[in-house]
This record gives sequence, structure tokens and C-alpha cells, in this order.
Amino acid sequence: VGKRKVFFIISIILILSGPVAMAIHHNVDGTALNYALDFSGGTATTVTFNEDMDIKQIDSEVTPVVEEVTGDKNVQPTKVVGTNQVVIKTRTLSQEEREKLDNALVEKFNVDDSLITTESISSTVSSEMRRDAVVAVIVATLCMLAYIWFRFKDIRFASSAVLALLHDVLVVFAFYGISRISVGNTFIACMLTIVGYSINATIVIFDRIRENKGAFKRNQTAERINKSISQTLARSINTSLTTLFTIGAIYFLGVPSIQEFALPMMVGIIAGAYSSICISGSIWYTLLPKAEKDV
Repeated sequence: VGKRKVFFIISIILILSGPVAMAIHHNVDGTALNYALDFSGGTATTVTFNEDMDIKQIDSEVTPVVEEVTGDKNVQPTKVVGTNQVVIKTRTLSQEEREKLDNALVEKFNVDDSLITTESISSTVSSEMRRDAVVAVIVATLCMLAYIWFRFKDIRFASSAVLALLHDVLVVFAFYGISRISVGNTFIACMLTIVGYSINATIVIFDRIRENKGAFKRNQTAERINKSISQTLARSINTSLTTLFTIGAIYFLGVPSIQEFALPMMVGIIAGAYSSICISGSIWYTLLPKAEKDV
């Protein structure tokens, strides 16, 4: 608690790095975030190959051809189960680019030109998904606020926990802005998972702070918080590390679409552990009346 100002400054820097990076990318690339096709719209090309290709074969053989023709590194191939069809989603392609892609697929894989179809992905759906993503995070956060308020009978515990959650979400959001990882369906799943996961360690620490109330005097609140964090520190670190190892294995062994979920999740786990240990208790302490503070 005595170092809380240092932790607050570190958190503010981490959070503000996101808008700064997004502003830079907006000026350079024209988009603040690297929206995936689900959010920005695009073109879906359905190709019927002469053989049944597995997803690894598609990623290693088909995707590079599409990337080379379109210049788009955010290619999303999806295999249609039970058929030889593959749906390839890219940025919005012009008629000339569509014809060029068709010719490249015919030349490389000897597919029938008549079995290649193209359609546009609606941008209306993408705007609805962006709105739903924001609403989902807000609803989840408000439910957390109500539950913790009811659980601890103290709005300051609830407010501190929600602010720590908001910290984690904003840090991961900043990571998306800096790293340019595509923002799509996995973004929604990642944010909601972090909101649900990072609250656990905070609840454990707050519960221990409440349990230790009788062991400390009224003006020993900072000492009580530090003692409670120390008592739960091994649990917080072990829980975060075991989850981090699991998500790390998914990242290093998974396909690109899974990696785009796993990497921000690892950042979220680290941010969640940091906020639970260093931020949440200090926020609660800051919200207390002056008479209960001793630092």
C-alpha cells in the first residue's frame, strides 16, 4: 500500500499507451484498431478443391497464395465439414482482385473456375457485433459490481474490484492497439474471459482483508491490507502461473486464429495478477475515510 502511487502511475502509463498507439496507427494506416473481417466486413470466396484438405494443409498451401495475391495478411480460411469446400475470408476485394485470386487458385490447385463463388460480408453485421461486444463487457461488469456489493456489504469493495477489472480490460485493449492483433470474435471472448477470471484473486484478497479486520486496530488498515496480500500471494501467483502455462501451450501449439486469442489472454492474466495484488487493495484503501488511513 505504501507504494500505491508508483503502481497507479505504472497502470496509467500502460492504459494511456493504448490510445496513443491507436492515434498513431489511425494517422498512418487509417484505422485505430486492426479490425477483423467480422467487424469491418470484407469478401468471402468459396472454393471447391479437387481433394479434401485438412486445416493444416489449407494454412500452409492455400493461405500463402491468397495473401500473395490480395496483399492481406488477415486471411481467414474455414473448411466446410464433409465437403472439399473452403471459405476464404479477406478484406473487401475489387472485381479485378477477385478475378486475379480466381486465376491464382485455378493455376495453383487446378480447381474448376465455375466452382469458385464470391460474396461480400455485410458491414451492418460488423457494426452490430462491435456494439454487442461493448454491451456484453458492460453488463458483465455491472453484474460483478452488484454481486460483490451484495457479498461484502460494502460499495467500496465492489467499486475497487470493478476498477481493477476495468484496469485489466483497458490494459488488454491497449495491447490490441499496440500489437495490431486483429479485433474480431476472439476479442469479445478474450475480454469476457478476462473479466470473469481476474476477479477471482481480487475476491480472495478482499475476503482475507475482511477476515483480518479483528486482528488489527482501526488505524492499521494499510498493514492489514499488506498482511492479507502476503497471506494470499502464493495462491494468486500459483493460480496465474498454471493458467499462463496452459494458455502459453495453446499459443505455441495452436493455429493463427487460436494464437490471436491466446496472446491477449496471457497479457490479461498477467495484468489481472498485477491488478489483484498491487492495485485492488490500494484502490480500496484510497476510498476509505481519512481516519482509517495510516500511510
